[in-house]
Amino acid sequence: MLSLVTVPATVALLFLGGVDAFWRMNCGIIHTGRVDPLVNPGAVAAHAHTIVGGSNIGVNATFNTLLNSECTSCEIAADKSAYWTPILYYQYPNNTFLEVPHSGSVVYYLARGPNADKIIPYPKGFMILTGDKGARSYDNETMTWGNATYPGRPIADRISFVCLPDGPPLPEGRHMFNTTCANGMRAQIAFQSCWNGKELYKADNSHVAYLNDIDNGICPPDHPIQLPTLFIETLWAVAQVSGQTPQGRFVFSQGDPTGYGFHADFQNGWDSSVLAQAVRDCLVPDNFGQISYCPALQASQTNGYPFNCPERPSQIDEPVHGLLDHLPGCVEVTEGPEVAPASSMNCPASVPKPKIFSTKDSTPRPTAVPLPGQNFGLPQQKYLGCYNDSANSIRALNALQTTNYTAMTVEFCQNYCMQNGYRLSGLEYAQECHCDNQLNPTAISGSNQCTWNCGGTMTLGKGTQQFCGGLSVISIYNNTDPTFKETGDMSNTAGNAQPYQDAAPFASNYKGCYSDNQPAGRALTGAFTQTSYNMTLEYCANFCTQGNNGLGFQYYGLEFASQCWCGNAIANGNTLLTPTSSPNNYTCSQRCPRAGAEICGGPSVLSVYNNPRYVPPVNKKSIGKYQSKQCLLDPNSGGRTLQGASMTDPKLTEESCVKFCLGKRFHYAGMEYGTECYCGDTILRNIGGQQVTCDESRIMTCGGDNREYCGGPGFMSLYYSATL
Repeated sequence: MLSLVTVPATVALLFLGGVDAFWRMNCGIIHTGRVDPLVNPGAVAAHAHTIVGGSNIGVNATFNTLLNSECTSCEIAADKSAYWTPILYYQYPNNTFLEVPHSGSVVYYLARGPNADKIIPYPKGFMILTGDKGARSYDNETMTWGNATYPGRPIADRISFVCLPDGPPLPEGRHMFNTTCANGMRAQIAFQSCWNGKELYKADNSHVAYLNDIDNGICPPDHPIQLPTLFIETLWAVAQVSGQTPQGRFVFSQGDPTGYGFHADFQNGWDSSVLAQAVRDCLVPDNFGQISYCPALQASQTNGYPFNCPERPSQIDEPVHGLLDHLPGCVEVTEGPEVAPASSMNCPASVPKPKIFSTKDSTPRPTAVPLPGQNFGLPQQKYLGCYNDSANSIRALNALQTTNYTAMTVEFCQNYCMQNGYRLSGLEYAQECHCDNQLNPTAISGSNQCTWNCGGTMTLGKGTQQFCGGLSVISIYNNTDPTFKETGDMSNTAGNAQPYQDAAPFASNYKGCYSDNQPAGRALTGAFTQTSYNMTLEYCANFCTQGNNGLGFQYYGLEFASQCWCGNAIANGNTLLTPTSSPNNYTCSQRCPRAGAEICGGPSVLSVYNNPRYVPPVNKKSIGKYQSKQCLLDPNSGGRTLQGASMTDPKLTEESCVKFCLGKRFHYAGMEYGTECYCGDTILRNIGGQQVTCDESRIMTCGGDNREYCGGPGFMSLYYSATL
C-alpha cells in the first residue's frame, strides 16, 4: 500500500552562535511584492516584501488558506506559515534601484529562559510583526519589561546585521554598518515571545511582548504566556551588485538606507498537531538545531526546496525585480535620524496604479511514495529504494541516461529503460532517467531524501504527484518480469556500441581504490598516458609494465575511465578509500570505455594494481670503499649540496658515479635525476642538505642501468667513504 504525503523545500543553512535549544529550517522565496495581509489586508501594501512559506500567501491570506496551500517553500512540509521581510535594493546615483539577490531565509525556533519548558505552540490564526519600518536611528530609551533579577534591554536590539568579508569576521552591528561584504550581508531579527493569551493579532502588536532580554529571559506579568522565539536570518549577496560607486547605497523597500527600520512578519500556517509535538519533544532538548533529531519534523522534511515549491507570480501588478526607476509604491528614501513618515504612495501620473490580480487558492496535492519492495509504476516494476548518487560520473546506474523535465514520471523512465534493453531504471533531480542492468556496488541505499517531485507530474498541475529522486540521490526500480531480456548497449563517447556486461570482479593483483590529486601531488608519478575511447585494464597494464626502460613500474592505476598512471610507490597523502571514508562515497566505479565490464577508477580516485612481474631496482649497500647513506635532499636553492665536482651521463650508473668521485678524491658521491653525478667533501646543510630515507614514489632508475636507483628530483642517492 502506498503512503500519501505532501511535500516542500530548502535553502543554504546558516548557524546562529550561542543557541542550544532550537530547531532551524531553510526557506526559499515563494512570493515577492507589495503583499502584507497583517498591515494591509485585502489591499496593496505600502512597500514590497520577500515572502517565504505557504504558496497561498496573498493579500487575503488567513490561517485556513495558508494551511491549505499546495506546498511550502520551507523544508518542513507541515509548516505552511508565511514569513516576510522588506526587499533590499541598491540605489544608484541616478536614482534607479536594483534588487539585491538572495535565495530566501533561515527560520529559527528558539527555546530560551527559565520557563522554556512551559512554552506553548502558536495558536491557530496567530500573527505577529516585529521591528519598526520607520526607524532610522538607534533607540536606546525604549526598553523591554524587566525587574531587578531580569533587567530590561533596548528593544532596538531585536535587529542585528552581520557583514561576511573575505577575512576575519566583523562584530555585529545594529544597522547596515558595512556593506562591503564579499560573502554577503546578513540581517537578523527576533520576534516577540510573550502573549497576553487573548487576541491572535492586534494592529499595534500589543497582544505580544518581548522577553526581557529579547531572545532570552522571562515574560512580563501582563503577557505571561511564552511562545517559541522566532529568529529570522536573510543573507543578501551585496557583492554581486555591479556598478557600485561611493555615491550609491543600499536601501530597504520602505525607503530605509540605515537598516534600523528592518522588520519582519509572521502568519501562522502550521499543522497544529505537528507543531504541538515538535514544541513538546524537540524545542527544549539540545539537538544543535538539526531537524533529523525531531521525528515530528523529519517526517515531512525535504531538500527539494524552491524546486518543489517555486516562487509564485506576484499578486500585485507592479515590477519589483531587476532595475527599477523607483522603489515599488514610489516610496521616498528618508535618512533620518528622525522616524520616517508613513509612505504616501503618491506616484506620478506616469506610473499606473497597480492592480491586485485575482488568485485562486490551491489545495494540497498528495504524493505517492512506494516503500522498498513494493511494485510501483508499470507492471512488475519493484521499487528498490533511494540510493546515493553523483553527477560526477560516480553513478549508481551508468549505462544510459536521458533528461526530460516536462514529461518525466516514474512510468516514463521505466518505459525508456525497458525499450533500450535495461532492467534497472532510476530517477534523479526530478528530470533525469538513468538505466543499467547492474547496480553499481558502491551505491548505498537508505536515504530519505528522494523527495523531489517529478517534473512531469508538476507541470501537469493536477492529480497525484510522484517522487523522482533528489539532490545526488536516485530512486531505483527493478523490472522483475522473468521474460524480459537484457539487450542494452553501452555506447562510448566515440559512438561505438558494445554489448552490455556486468561489472567484472577486480583481479587478484588489485591493490585498492586510492585518493588522487591531493595537495601532496599525484598518487603515481612515474609515467602517464590517456585515451578517451580505448582505455582498458590491459591497455594500462601493458603501458606501465613495458615502461621505465623495459623494467616496468611496480604499480599501475586507472582514473576518470581514460587515464593510466604508473609508479613505483604511492605518494604520501593519498590513501586507500572505503565507501565510508571517501568523500560522498566517491569510490572507483567508472566503467572502462573499451571494456564495459571493467572498472577504470573514477573522478580523483585511482584503481591501483600491482605489477606481478616487477623486479624492483636496489640501492647497493656498498660500492668498493663507499657505503650507502640513503638519500640527500638537494633543493638547489643556493647551489648544489655537493659542490666539489659534477658530470652528466645519459648512461650513468651508481658505479660510474662513485668511480668518478673517487678519481677526483672526494669522500661523497651523489646521483640525481637518473643521469647526474655530484661529488664533495662537505654537505652544505645551510642550503637544505639533509640526509633522509629515499622517497620511493619519486626515486629514478639510473640511465645506464634500470636495476639501480640514481636519486630523483631534488634529492641524491648518497654514498660516502672515510678513506680514499
